[in-house]
Amino acid sequence: MKKHLKTFISYSHDSQEHKRTVLAFANQLREQGINCNLDQYEESPEVGWIAWMEDEIANSAYVLVICTRGYAEKFNDRTAERGRGVKWEGAIITQELYESAGRNRKFIPVLLNEDDNAYIPRALKPFTHYNALTRAGYERLYRRLTKQPAIKKPPIGKIIKFPGKANRIFSSTDTPELIDRAISQSITGNNNVQIGVLRGDIRIPHRAKTAITMLPSPGTIGANQLLKQAIKDRFDKLGEEREKRFGKSAYGAMYKIFKDDFGIKKKPWTIIWTWPEAAAKEIIRYLDEKDANTIKGRIEGAVRKGSSLPSKGHLYKREKELLAQLDLEISSPEVKASMERYFGVDSHTKLDLLKHWHWVMYLEKTVRETIGE
Repeated sequence: MKKHLKTFISYSHDSQEHKRTVLAFANQLREQGINCNLDQYEESPEVGWIAWMEDEIANSAYVLVICTRGYAEKFNDRTAERGRGVKWEGAIITQELYESAGRNRKFIPVLLNEDDNAYIPRALKPFTHYNALTRAGYERLYRRLTKQPAIKKPPIGKIIKFPGKANRIFSSTDTPELIDRAISQSITGNNNVQIGVLRGDIRIPHRAKTAITMLPSPGTIGANQLLKQAIKDRFDKLGEEREKRFGKSAYGAMYKIFKDDFGIKKKPWTIIWTWPEAAAKEIIRYLDEKDANTIKGRIEGAVRKGSSLPSKGHLYKREKELLAQLDLEISSPEVKASMERYFGVDSHTKLDLLKHWHWVMYLEKTVRETIGE
């Protein structure tokens, strides 16, 4: 994201523990690219605390309001002596909402405890709030702050044009005999139909029917983009491996075998998108079994069982994937130091196949321990 939108946190100093939680929340936002600010980053602003608060709220694209019981009491009660900072910020927030006729894109209620839902200030209750201590809630908030909606509105397509209805050839006053006689004189021409009537020939152009694309029904594989993509990825992987042995015709043969095995010989294979989601499990199992029976699949299976060493190319690829999960580069000093300690060399290019495989096994063990498996 090129532009880091300025964000300010408004909260109440309810306790030292709460202050630490808010500080950790602000630090995380800053580490993940949000230009976030709060009073704990300031010792003593030159302009004074009141002017500083006003400037922060006025110049921020977003103000995150941390809702707690203490914050709500100070926000709603202008007469209390304690919490003057919250009362002042609350007055500014309320005034901005009043001047914008209740429209609000700036002030966002945030919970750091699910039980604090009841303490959202009255002025902010009509708007979406976020529980930032849950993974889903934090992601929704982060998407909003960085303008990355989870669901993007698709562009408006072209309007489908239907063919106009054919003009009436006969009026209601025509006699049945005349209609029958006119119809009996009809002959088919090239892309048109000629109808002989008393007043001459009328040509009606032949028009193809307009096709309408229907959205997949809810509960089908086609309506679930993740399932659909998982199946397409397996088809592509299997097709690419078969193409290496059988050429371009491999794809057509693959789909034909699939249709035969699933009893849809006379239908396109894409009919599976209309099947219930429950059928996806069987399709994926079938494709995985087919892939495991390819040359590449058999080699990978042998590697997993420990009965065969993987190729150098496979090891390099896997090593890079594992190091990425550990936020390391192949050429980083930490990696070189580990290789020197375990193998006496400073690069994986100097490892023989067996040692390189041991190195990758060590990285896999480290990743599992890091993520807690």
